[in-house]
Amino acid sequence: MIDTIRVKYHIRPSSVHLQAWTIRSVETATGKRYSLTYNPQSENQVFPRFTYYPQGYDGTPILTFEVSLPKLIFGNNYQEITNVDEAMIAANTILEKVPNAPELNISDGVLIRLDLCHNHQVGDAVDDYINAIGNLEYPHRRTKYHRNEGVEFRARHKTTKFYNKERESGFVEAYGILRQETTLLKPKDIQKLCGCAAPTLLELSNQKITDTLNDDLSKLGLLNNSIANRSTALQTLCSVHGDDAGIYYFGLLMSKLDKSKKRIRQDTKMHPRSLDRKLKKIKDAGIPLTLTDREEPLPPLFIEL
Repeated sequence: MIDTIRVKYHIRPSSVHLQAWTIRSVETATGKRYSLTYNPQSENQVFPRFTYYPQGYDGTPILTFEVSLPKLIFGNNYQEITNVDEAMIAANTILEKVPNAPELNISDGVLIRLDLCHNHQVGDAVDDYINAIGNLEYPHRRTKYHRNEGVEFRARHKTTKFYNKERESGFVEAYGILRQETTLLKPKDIQKLCGCAAPTLLELSNQKITDTLNDDLSKLGLLNNSIANRSTALQTLCSVHGDDAGIYYFGLLMSKLDKSKKRIRQDTKMHPRSLDRKLKKIKDAGIPLTLTDREEPLPPLFIEL
């Protein structure tokens, strides 16, 4: 349930270690900022990234370390890490063998990037889910949709995405996996998730990860709701709201598939709150604001421990 992490330490690698690292510089408002990077190859053909800043923003040395934990441990990133404690032990064992890398305990690092994920096994319906989810909107985020490839719901420091894991990873063993993934890049978001000011992997639990991913599904209207086709959507809306209102809401749903809310408001001169209330009537009937072209509705997505 964890993929890529980036952690930081206030430690200084030895001069012997740094001889194998690459020095870089970047211009900032206060002058040049120097760093040293190191991308060694681990035993699973994975390249963790070490970055050392001799002088961080607070004046102290900072070392950051970034890696996909599943790739580091399993040699691939389609298998899920379900036990964080076991993963930390395995990762430390592998990192001990990396030459020219400083000695560190992955559980001591303060999290500054965190990717949470879940594999939904949906068989041959992966692309159908992606194409349907591509019609949805996540509050206060931009939607970036690549047909049959994936969907991203982006904010500045937080992204939720769904994609075909077999196609992305190249492993046939990942067949049928619709990958749901949320990336947290803002320290305050990670602190809130872990419930402390200096969050580490020790503060993460499967329950916290599950709650976060299910909250994303809920905001999209997908949690425990099937994705209807045209026939079942019309039947449900008429059953819940009556024939006349059901037909009206079905027509609105069809319009929402072709147009943004902004365009619908422009075409109909409808007040934004009025449109939101009408769309909520559709969602209250248990229908996400999208449809599938399959003969049967797509089963609900949910994550449980």
